[in-house]
Amino acid sequence: MLDFGLTEYGDMEDYNTKFLNELSPGNEICGEIVVGEFKKVPMGKREVAEFYVIITNRENRTKWVSEFTTPYYPETDNIYGENGGLFYTFIDSLNHVVNKTPLNWQDNYSVNFSQFRKTVNESLSSVKVKAVPPVNPDARTVNLQVTDAVVKTESEKNKSLTIYDLAQKDPIILMAYANLRNKGDRITVKNITFELRSSLDDGVITKNAFQNALVELNQLEPSVDHQ
Repeated sequence: MLDFGLTEYGDMEDYNTKFLNELSPGNEICGEIVVGEFKKVPMGKREVAEFYVIITNRENRTKWVSEFTTPYYPETDNIYGENGGLFYTFIDSLNHVVNKTPLNWQDNYSVNFSQFRKTVNESLSSVKVKAVPPVNPDARTVNLQVTDAVVKTESEKNKSLTIYDLAQKDPIILMAYANLRNKGDRITVKNITFELRSSLDDGVITKNAFQNALVELNQLEPSVDHQ
C-alpha cells in the first residue's frame, strides 16, 4: 500500500488555466498531478492550511487548479478532512483507488501533509477525477472524487532527474527556476538554492517549503546543472 500520510516538456505559459469553481457535477478531468506546498492562514483562534492540487492535461493543454483549505496542526504537521468535505472526498477516494480501501473508510481523516504531498508527487503519474455534488449545501464548489490513478513504476521513480524535472513537480523550485531564467542566469543547484534562500528571507516561501526543496535538490548530481 502507498502511504498517503496515514523528459522535458515545452513552455507551459500558453496553457489554459481553469479553477475548481468552473466545474459542475459530472464533469471529469484527468492529467498529471502535483500537490503544492501549503501556507498557514489565521482563521479565528487557530491556523488553517491552504494548498493547491494541480492536474495538468498535456493533450488539451489545460491546467486545473484546485485550492484546498483544511485545519492544520503544526505539532504533528497534520491536516484534517471532515466527512463530506472537499479534502475528505479527495483523499478517501484516492486511497480507495490506489490502496483498495472501502469508500468512507474512516469517519474523518487526519493526514500528515508532508507525507501526503511526497507520496502523490513522487508515486503518482496521473489521476482522473470526477466532480461530485458537495454534501454541504452552502459549499461554493463541487467535491473531487478520484476515479482512477496511475502509479509510477520503480524505473520511473528511480530515473535520473534534472533541475527542470524537479521544477515541473515542485512549484517552489519552479518559481526559482523561472526567476533565474528570466534574469538570464545559469541554472544550477547552487543558484537555485540561492534563489530559494532569498525567497525565504523575503517571506515569499515558508521554512518548511525551503527545507523540502533542498532535500529534493540534494538528490541531483552536479552533472545535471544546465542553462
